[in-house]
Amino acid sequence: MRYIIAGGGTGGHIIPALNIAEELSRHDPEAQFLFLGTERGLERKIVPERGYDITMISAQPWRGKSSLKNLWHSTGEVVRIIKKFAPHCGIGTGGYVSAPLATGTAIRRIPLFWQEQNTYPGMATKLASLFARRVFLGFEEAKPYLWRKKNALYTGNPVKFSAADISPEAARKKFGLDPDRFTLFVTGGSQGAAPINEVVLEMLRQFELPEKAQLMWQCGEKEYPALAEIVDRMELPVALMGFVRDMPAAYRASDLIICRAGALTLAEIAVAGVPAILIPYPFAAGDHQRKNARVFVQRGAAVMIDQNDLSPSLLYATIEELMGAPRRLAQMRKNMLSLAKPDAAEVIAREILRCLGK
Repeated sequence: MRYIIAGGGTGGHIIPALNIAEELSRHDPEAQFLFLGTERGLERKIVPERGYDITMISAQPWRGKSSLKNLWHSTGEVVRIIKKFAPHCGIGTGGYVSAPLATGTAIRRIPLFWQEQNTYPGMATKLASLFARRVFLGFEEAKPYLWRKKNALYTGNPVKFSAADISPEAARKKFGLDPDRFTLFVTGGSQGAAPINEVVLEMLRQFELPEKAQLMWQCGEKEYPALAEIVDRMELPVALMGFVRDMPAAYRASDLIICRAGALTLAEIAVAGVPAILIPYPFAAGDHQRKNARVFVQRGAAVMIDQNDLSPSLLYATIEELMGAPRRLAQMRKNMLSLAKPDAAEVIAREILRCLGK
């Protein structure tokens, strides 16, 4: 089987595409994959690192009247690539690079499958819903926004993630932490998040940490040198890291996480069962991070602080309140686990193969 796959711009679109490809490879070791990407997208680097071929096209973000002209041009590129590669189907995971795959597969009458990560789908997903055999949803709440709804299937997001097979105490020791202290994990993602870092640092200056608490902090490699110098002088129970290579162990070590509300982050912490204080990125397309966070808040798995409201005192008070309510935290953990879809990639791969008669 040959698959042509498009999803890119950010890791939130690329990683699901790679995970679906990996799962399809597990079912069909002879499968061939061709990814589509752009020169400006992260897929240019990430896809080859995972061992897959990639072809660049001229797709661009949706901006005003030129969007349709660019879509028409990049669709022509995709049609020519399809003629040459002769895929059995196309798979899209959102982002502007995937829109011409939706139109190109429709023109060539190639089956299309789609995966939407967020509660609010982007324009590419709305367009793809008109043509796709299946639209796999990371959140049930996305379905009403699709232009065509009958082929939507709620699967959860395809993350290749499993909880670390070690005790919380052992995980804490791995990061140089006290095995018996309440552990907060702050992360703005692998690149860090400057507004979160600034507020956490000021919180440590003003309030230090609640009694019996310690902090594991992924601040991003760019900000690490300056922050490390400051934090070292504070002599607080803080393990500061630019980048965490073993996220399952980090989640396992955590009693409470402070993080953004990207779809893949939420999928991972659900599998890990870590209660969360969510600080949505306010400039995400369609405000989708805030909408993602609301689902987890409504299900009792998280609390949310808008970035505009974020302050050292509010963050400290929220942490202190949750630490002082162990029953609530335990229920949040159960609620978080109830949102987990650890087999999403396998469910998606099996459904694609079933629809293709394999």
